[in-house]
Amino acid sequence: MALKINMATSMDPSMSWKKTIQMRIRRRNEKESIPFKALFETHLRLANQIEASRSQNVQLHVQVERLQQENTDLQSKGLSSPGPVENVGKGSAAYRQLEQKCFKLNEELTDVHRKKGENAQQLIDLTALLKTKESELQKNEESLNEALIRVGAYEDEIRNLEMAVLELRKTNEDLRDELQNMTLLCSKNEESLYRLQAENAELVTRVMDEKGRDADILNSTNAIIQEVLNDKMKKALEEAASETPTPMPEPKSSIGEGRKLLRPGSMSASTLSRAPSLPPPVSFVMSVPDKNIAQFEAHDGEVHTVKFCPSGAFFATGGADRKLKLWEFLNNSCQNSAVLFGSNLAVTCIDFDDQENLILGAANDCTIRIWGTHDHRLRQTLTGHSNKVLAAKFLSDPNKFVSGSHDRTLKIWDLRSRACTRTMFAGSMCNDLVTSDGAGTNIISGHVDKKIRFWDARSNARTKEILLNGKVTSLDLSPDRQSLLACTRDDALKIVDLRTNQVITSCSAEGFKVACDYTRAAFSPDGEYVTAGSQDGSIFYWKAKNGEMEKQIKDHKGPVICVSWHPSCRQLISCDRAKNVILWADF
Repeated sequence: MALKINMATSMDPSMSWKKTIQMRIRRRNEKESIPFKALFETHLRLANQIEASRSQNVQLHVQVERLQQENTDLQSKGLSSPGPVENVGKGSAAYRQLEQKCFKLNEELTDVHRKKGENAQQLIDLTALLKTKESELQKNEESLNEALIRVGAYEDEIRNLEMAVLELRKTNEDLRDELQNMTLLCSKNEESLYRLQAENAELVTRVMDEKGRDADILNSTNAIIQEVLNDKMKKALEEAASETPTPMPEPKSSIGEGRKLLRPGSMSASTLSRAPSLPPPVSFVMSVPDKNIAQFEAHDGEVHTVKFCPSGAFFATGGADRKLKLWEFLNNSCQNSAVLFGSNLAVTCIDFDDQENLILGAANDCTIRIWGTHDHRLRQTLTGHSNKVLAAKFLSDPNKFVSGSHDRTLKIWDLRSRACTRTMFAGSMCNDLVTSDGAGTNIISGHVDKKIRFWDARSNARTKEILLNGKVTSLDLSPDRQSLLACTRDDALKIVDLRTNQVITSCSAEGFKVACDYTRAAFSPDGEYVTAGSQDGSIFYWKAKNGEMEKQIKDHKGPVICVSWHPSCRQLISCDRAKNVILWADF
C-alpha cells in the first residue's frame, strides 16, 4: 500500500516539516501497527502455549512410558507368581484402576495431539500472515523513503521558488520604477512631439510656399529660355537664308579643318534642330586625345557622370548637387547652356535618345527623370525602384528605356504609358548595363557579384552569365557590337568577345586603380582604344586589340569617375570627385 502525500492539502502551515513527518508516521502506525498488535500478542501467546503443550506432551509421553513400563512389570510379575495373578486379573480392582488410568492417559494424549495439530496449523497461518504483514511493512517503508525523498525534492523546489519569488519581487519593483521613469519620459516626449508636429506643420507650409515660388520662378525661367531659343532660331534661320552655298573643301583641307570639332557656336539652336539629320562626323585619328583644352568646375559637389550627345554638338554632366547640366564649347571654353532641375539626390547616369530630343537622368533617389533637350523642361519622373539607380539606357524605340538598380532588378519602361512594363530579377545589385542589338531586346548588365548577365527582354529570361575577378563597375560596347568592355574592381579592364563569351583582352597598368563601384570606362568610337580614369587622377589609354597601354595623362586633382568620347574620336571628356571636368583633344 503506497503512501500518498498531498503537500497542498495535508500540510498545516503552522507546523514545520519535521512535525508533519512525525504526525504522518503516527498516523501510519495507527493504521498499520495498532490494528495488528492484538494479532501479534495472540501469536505470541499461542506460541507460548504451543511451547507449554510441547513440554507437557513430553512429560505425558514420559509418564505414559513409565506407566506402560509399570504395567509390563506388573504383568510380568503376575505371570511369574501365580498366586498374586489372581489378585491382578481382569476382574480385579487394581486392573480396572490401571485400565481407567491408561484410558484417561490415552484421551489426554489424543487431546494433546489434537491441540498440537491445531496449534501447528494456527502457527502456519500466523506465520503466513506475518510474512504478508512484513512484506506490506517493507513496501510501506520503501514508500515512506520515496516520500521522504520527494519531500526533500519538494523542499529544494520550495526554496528555489522562494528565491525566484524574491527575485521576481525585486524585478517587479525595478520594473515599476522603470515604468514610472518611462511614463515621465513618455509625457515629456509627447510634449516634444506636439511641439515638433506644430513646427513641422509650420515648416511644411513654408516649404510648400517656397516650392510654389520656385515653381513660379522656374516657369518664368523656362518661358524666358523658350523666348531666347526662339529668337536664336529665328536669327539662325535668317542667317542661313542669307548665306550663299560654298563648294565642298578637298579632303586635305578637311583634315586640317577637322581638328576644330567643338568650335564656337556649335551649340546654337539651329545646330540642335539640325543635329539628328547630320551625317556622322568623319574620324581622322592621328593620336589619342591628350591635350587639356578646357578645364572647369562643373558642379558644387562630385561629378558622377558625363556624356557627349550622339552628334557631338554638346555634352551633359550630372553630379552630387542634384543637377544635370548641358555644356557647349565656345570661345575656347566650356560654357553652361542649361541646368536641368528636379532630382532629389545625386545624378548617377545620363543618356540621350538617337534624335537628341530627350535626355535621361538616373539618380540615387530611386527615380529616372526625362527632360527635353531643346526646351529643358522636365517631362516625366518614373518611380518603381526601391534603391538607387546607377544605370539607364534608351532602347531603339525612343519611348522605351531600361534601368538597373541596387534593388537587384532591371526594369523596362514605356514613356507613353509612363509605367514599368517588365521587371527582371537579377539577384545582385546592378552597376551598369548596355543593349547589344539595335532593337534593344538583348540586354547586358554588370553586377556587384562579379558577374555579367545576358537577358532576353522579350521573355525576361537570363540567357547566360560570365564570371569575372572583381565587381563590375561599368560596361560599354564596341562600335561593331562584337566586343564588350567591362571595368572591374580588380583594377583591370576586360574585353569580352560576345561571339564566344570569352575574355580576349585584359588591360591593366602600374598605377591604374579603379576609384569606386561606378567608375565608367569607354570604347573609342572607332573601336581602336579603350580608356578609363584612375584613383590618382590619371586617365589611361589602351589598344583594344592587344591590351597594350598607349598613354597615361594626368591633370585631374581627384579620382576620375567617368570618361566619354566625342563621336569623332578627336576629343574626350572626363570628370572627377573634385568637382572638375576636363575636355581633352588631340590638337
